[in-house]
Amino acid sequence: MPKVSVIIVNYNGQHLLGELFESLARQTRLADEVIMVDNASTDRSVDHVREHFPWVTVIELLTNTGFAEGNNIGVAKAQGDYVALSNSDTVMDERWLAELMQVLEGDDRIGAGVPKISLDALGRRICQAGAEFNNLGNLWGRGFNQRDNGQFDTVTEVPGLTACSVMLRRKVFEGEPVFDPSFFMYYEELDLTLRLRARGYSIVYVPTAVVYHKLMQSVQKVSSQPELFQQFFCNRNRMKIVMKYYPFTVLLRSSPLILLSLAYWDWRFLREGGIRFFLRALVAQTQFALQGLTDRLRGKTVNPENWLPWMKHQTLREVLGLKSSLGA
Repeated sequence: MPKVSVIIVNYNGQHLLGELFESLARQTRLADEVIMVDNASTDRSVDHVREHFPWVTVIELLTNTGFAEGNNIGVAKAQGDYVALSNSDTVMDERWLAELMQVLEGDDRIGAGVPKISLDALGRRICQAGAEFNNLGNLWGRGFNQRDNGQFDTVTEVPGLTACSVMLRRKVFEGEPVFDPSFFMYYEELDLTLRLRARGYSIVYVPTAVVYHKLMQSVQKVSSQPELFQQFFCNRNRMKIVMKYYPFTVLLRSSPLILLSLAYWDWRFLREGGIRFFLRALVAQTQFALQGLTDRLRGKTVNPENWLPWMKHQTLREVLGLKSSLGA
């Protein structure tokens, strides 16, 4: 029987860990191992888990390596044929693991399975039913904030995955780290999506695997302006992705909209975060764009043939927030 490892990356999330690990203990198909990678928490998270959940393997790091590298460290330690990643601010339905495993076991070409993620414990609103991405390098939750009326209750292939909660087949990594460690946090799942699809793997949404996500709990611990903090990393990281992977034809057509979307957030960084935050964001976006271009020129890119058909194309009207008859 294949083994499955669950990886949780934690940073000062002690107040969240009780519900999370209790939900893992109630799974109808228990994980063969559960690993928590702690990113140098200062809130006694490690002591709490060792005292109350001794069956969890704890990897205690001396510095905050970020979400991406924390997961890489956990996966490197894990023994499972499958690895299930989930945020520390999630709570799993009891059939979460069993339902994801059943779908992946049914088809070797499925590289990742993603659950239905809800914004509230009663499952009334959707957080993510898989993910979608576009020509600007944006990634978002499919069905985000929609009332759950059963419109996402069918097992189906979806464009992308979300790292909030995902099960991955170990062999899809091909010896590489799961995530690009330079990303620290955010958009590491788009990078992984493009790599998986380039290798011919599919990403399947499994609605019977259900997760409740408390949303941005970790970010609120480290920043008094969580939206700006989040978008700083999103903009920086997507610049590396588009320059590394996107065909030049797509970049040429989309560059005005990419720059417009960056300009909007840079204006907000200046207005709400101040000149130092604004300049830091500009430098980071430039550095990561150059890193992506350098990787491309060194051949560290992927063939877009298998993922371009899944890309949505954003229009100027949509970027400006206007109604468009063209759709996404």
